[in-house]
Amino acid sequence: MSPLRGTTTARHAKKIIIREGSADGERIFCAWDDCDNDAVSLYTQRVNHGSPGTPYVTRYAFCCERHRQYFLNGHRDYGNTSS
Repeated sequence: MSPLRGTTTARHAKKIIIREGSADGERIFCAWDDCDNDAVSLYTQRVNHGSPGTPYVTRYAFCCERHRQYFLNGHRDYGNTSS
């Protein structure tokens, strides 16, 4: 079902937390090199580091769209898609 014309779909940013080893969990930080902000679920990127035909998929998470775009602009593309 598509949204009605003139309406927007709400997207909620959720911090990414890994719950391995501790009850409270650990926050994931932005994958951009100079950033110490928390990564959020809206700005993730799936990247294939392998060559075509040999997948090696890694997921990166960022704090904002700007840092995600910086990463994409400086990265080689082998079928990368947003996720």
